[in-house]
Amino acid sequence: MEFVLVDDDKLKVFLTRKDLEELGINYESIDYSDENTRKALVSLLEQGRAQAGFNPRRAKLYIEVFPSQDGGCVIYYTRLQGGEVFAAGRFVPGPAPVVFAFECSEALIRACAGAKLRCVHRILRSSLYLLEKQYRLVIWPLDYSDNLSVLFLSEYGKAVGEGAVLAAFIEEHGKLLVLENAIETLAELQA
Repeated sequence: MEFVLVDDDKLKVFLTRKDLEELGINYESIDYSDENTRKALVSLLEQGRAQAGFNPRRAKLYIEVFPSQDGGCVIYYTRLQGGEVFAAGRFVPGPAPVVFAFECSEALIRACAGAKLRCVHRILRSSLYLLEKQYRLVIWPLDYSDNLSVLFLSEYGKAVGEGAVLAAFIEEHGKLLVLENAIETLAELQA
């Protein structure tokens, strides 16, 4: 369990599968109308206040939960400033995919090796395709608020767009090279 104060209005909580088990919840069953979920979220908020200094001061909170690769999840608590309206129980989709183009395999492998060391924990999943004589790395970042994984990969490849439609286009028209965990798979190729 790790608490990170993103800024004065946002707390990020990393939970492993074991952490979720100890809280008596799992990602698939998180539902704010469930009493166990509410207790777990309040408990985490109190721990975030104590460990990271997050103090929402009676403000309304917007809570987002995203799955992580290890079977755990990442929870964001965001203090609303006023004016933001989120319907109760509204579905908030997972991270939007971001697509990078690489001209050569060397840059792609260096990017993946660096990403594995620095920010793979910030990426839900990654896939690799060949399209129009370029490698297209599709990632689903979990760090949408600070975009560190996207910024890191942008140092090696060109971000060509984001969204489910672009990812579906690449999946349909590109040649699949690595379906799951492309970053980890390619990082192993660097000697």
